[in-house]
Amino acid sequence: MVRRQCVCGGPLKGLRHTGPEMFGFIPSSSLAHYNYDCSFEMGVTLPGGRVLEQCPNCGAMVLCEYPTLDGSLRGDDPLITYGPGTVYEQCDIDAVPVTYRSFRALMSSGVTGGIMYSGAFRTNLAEVFGTTEDKLPSWKVVKDAVRDPMHNTMDEWWYASIGRNFIVLYENSKVLLPVSAWHRIPGTEIKNANIVRINELNTDPLRVHALDTVEMTISEQALDIPDERRRALALGNSARKRMLDSAIHVGRKLRDLPQWASPESLERGTALIRDGHVDSLIETAFGIRHIEVHDGERTEQVDILMRHDVLAKAVCTCADAQAKRICPHIVVAVLEMARYYSFRILIPQDRLPVRSHRSSDAVAVEDQGDNYNHYVDVVAMVREERNARPDYRWLSSFIEPFTMGDKPLYHVEFMDSAVMGLPSVGYCVYSKTVLGFIDLVINRGDEDYLDTMRDYGLDKDVHLDILNVDSMDARLLCALITMAVYRERRNEGFLAECLENGQLVRMLRRLRALDGEAPQGGQ
Repeated sequence: MVRRQCVCGGPLKGLRHTGPEMFGFIPSSSLAHYNYDCSFEMGVTLPGGRVLEQCPNCGAMVLCEYPTLDGSLRGDDPLITYGPGTVYEQCDIDAVPVTYRSFRALMSSGVTGGIMYSGAFRTNLAEVFGTTEDKLPSWKVVKDAVRDPMHNTMDEWWYASIGRNFIVLYENSKVLLPVSAWHRIPGTEIKNANIVRINELNTDPLRVHALDTVEMTISEQALDIPDERRRALALGNSARKRMLDSAIHVGRKLRDLPQWASPESLERGTALIRDGHVDSLIETAFGIRHIEVHDGERTEQVDILMRHDVLAKAVCTCADAQAKRICPHIVVAVLEMARYYSFRILIPQDRLPVRSHRSSDAVAVEDQGDNYNHYVDVVAMVREERNARPDYRWLSSFIEPFTMGDKPLYHVEFMDSAVMGLPSVGYCVYSKTVLGFIDLVINRGDEDYLDTMRDYGLDKDVHLDILNVDSMDARLLCALITMAVYRERRNEGFLAECLENGQLVRMLRRLRALDGEAPQGGQ
């Protein structure tokens, strides 16, 4: 069945349409089979590949016809449970079952993982490679490009997991940090005839109680989200399209705000946040955060997109931002983001007026010593020398979120297996703060951490509680922290144990002391 109308009544344009509403999905298994060395156009025609169209009215995803190179039918694809016409309603990330938020659960669930991208991603790629959209490079080349930190503003692609009942997008497949989700609307699907035939041949009496067939029932109450949250999702959908048209490509780290914002924007932004002219940060869809800033008689709408620890894009309704300048309202959004996640942003005193020191608990003022201005050239030279050595503030900045946050850092969810005659299985689900930490360590940590540990005579499964953290140097500490993060994937709950017994925080405090940011006791 081909839909020309969404369940909400909104118009659909179908497979031949191009643009940001069209999404392609390519399973990792298909790409691995071809070693990624297949043409970009061929990607969605591989087994398991599919195209979805997002409804401009309600944000639902509608499965289109299966694209093929020769126009043949592909309705019997064994990787596809439901066929064209199936509608997936946008839902809150918190409603996503544990299957999609735990590596252990995901790997045993049969969910298909891969890469999902919008039609706008094609335009981004063409600009990067200096070509046209009909002459894009192979997926092997594209894969290397999207992983390059230089291209952190080249968004509109996500890692994705598509199961029988849910579509979930992630910023990073190694972290499982969800940024958007949709659930299947029962009654809209056409079952794959091949799947039906296989099920008829299946004589297992317990197959009807399989966990993936009851996940919608288990999640039913959580899927009924309030109108306020629906409005937030709609904000994210519209903000994504605004970013494609008029966003400022920042591509700078959040904590480096003083380096890429002008003194005027810093001063005005800190004044606005100090005087309470900002509404709470709203997490919308596709990883976009939305903030409203009241500036005089106007209320400016600000949307920011993060990729890892980098502010990739920002858009604001004010005239400065429309002229592609970092405005005070974007500064407010970054500071509010830091306050929301309990991070510190160091702003040099010479870039922020004294009266603004009380602006926010997310802002810390760096005292340079006004009595020694005649040494400014020497100080600058010393700082340049210091920055040449490894800097671990990106790690130690997590001390406050891990020790002072008012929200739990993790919790355990149980997947009920009683219907299959098995005991309930518990899975560890981490907060967004911990997932952000994992993401940073994977992307910026010690890639050769195992070699580093061997240099110090340590095994990859060493028990952290037997080590004397206070005597370690920064190189070994960074390697051990990286080890703990990677160990989480094969030993679920290990990182939670390190948080619970304080071992991780002790290592971070030792790093802060070595960096000279604070006494070893930390905050």
